[in-house]
Amino acid sequence: MSAVVPIRIAQATETTPKVHYRLLELSPDLCKLIETPSTQLVLTIKGKEGDDAVLCTANKTYALRSVNISNSLMIVNGPKSNEALANDGIFINDEIHEVMETVPMVPKLDRLYGMLRGSEYGEDEEDRMDEDDLEPDHSSKQSYYTRKDLHQVIQASDEEFDHAIKTNHILELNGFLRPLPTKHLTNILIKIFNSIVAHGLPRSGIPIKDLEEALESDYEIPRSVSRQVIEWYGGVEGDKWVMNENKALRQAGLGLLRPYAHTPIKSEQFLSIWRDAVGDVFADQVELPLLRGNYLLHPGSSVQDEHMVTFFSRAELSTDPLTRFNELFLTRQKWLEGDIIAFIEDLGVDKKDCDRLLLKFARRSADRGGSVYYTSRSGHM
Repeated sequence: MSAVVPIRIAQATETTPKVHYRLLELSPDLCKLIETPSTQLVLTIKGKEGDDAVLCTANKTYALRSVNISNSLMIVNGPKSNEALANDGIFINDEIHEVMETVPMVPKLDRLYGMLRGSEYGEDEEDRMDEDDLEPDHSSKQSYYTRKDLHQVIQASDEEFDHAIKTNHILELNGFLRPLPTKHLTNILIKIFNSIVAHGLPRSGIPIKDLEEALESDYEIPRSVSRQVIEWYGGVEGDKWVMNENKALRQAGLGLLRPYAHTPIKSEQFLSIWRDAVGDVFADQVELPLLRGNYLLHPGSSVQDEHMVTFFSRAELSTDPLTRFNELFLTRQKWLEGDIIAFIEDLGVDKKDCDRLLLKFARRSADRGGSVYYTSRSGHM
């Protein structure tokens, strides 16, 4: 005859408080990562009180979603030996009615931009050539943050956080994070292009020391600033800089186009301004597609007139999908497929995510020529 095993409910005491458990259902890629023996895995839950928590690995961010289950699960424990089982029994520590799903997501970076607003690095600070004088003015009411200050409250993995610091042009000076305004960054990049030509520096394998010296002596740009800008736009191999020319040209073009957000400029006129700014050596690489996702083309007043271009950047649109689509359809009622994708591809982890967003928030149609257009779905505006 089988032995009867007592089942008891664990009670909280002063020395053993009640413990509540949450079960985590892993996505396939996260499960594989955990099961890999050689992986030095660190999982971190990030966010402020009141945020929807996210789970971060070293390089990815996952949304945590609560899902109810039809059958309750019991968390139990008991004695280590079969002999003690009949006497001590099994203790029920907790009852589970839901599990947490992990779903890959794009990092939440809006808070990063908001917290650093007002702490921008200004051109006037370059008048103070002493590197030690680049520390921010703490006598003002503006808060300044270090990387450590933001690490836990920004809902992004360490790799995504580092990438955001670079792609959003945030300097790290004396430990403090200082956004570099677009206008100032554009001026530095144009000065880099000009210095390469003026000082006879090679386009491939640019000597970093020579370039930094040229920028400091000719334009009073501190080396702590120029070095970080250099690292944003290419790779460092020893004492040489391998410039990503398209990336640097793109940023220079964005800065030059920004003043034309509300006043259209002829596309060829703008391209001429852009080419003149970067110099003849780099002019042959200048073309509008480099600015994908940051401009709109408008037809001329007649068939013979060339297109006009305005600055329109997806980086300045909402990261909330519904709000983003509302902003896009308020700007244009009808979008070509290739045009609208350029303004939503940052909202998804991959192309499938973008396709799902288009299906949810936009209506697809095609004309007789085969061109695919998207218009707003009723009820989302």
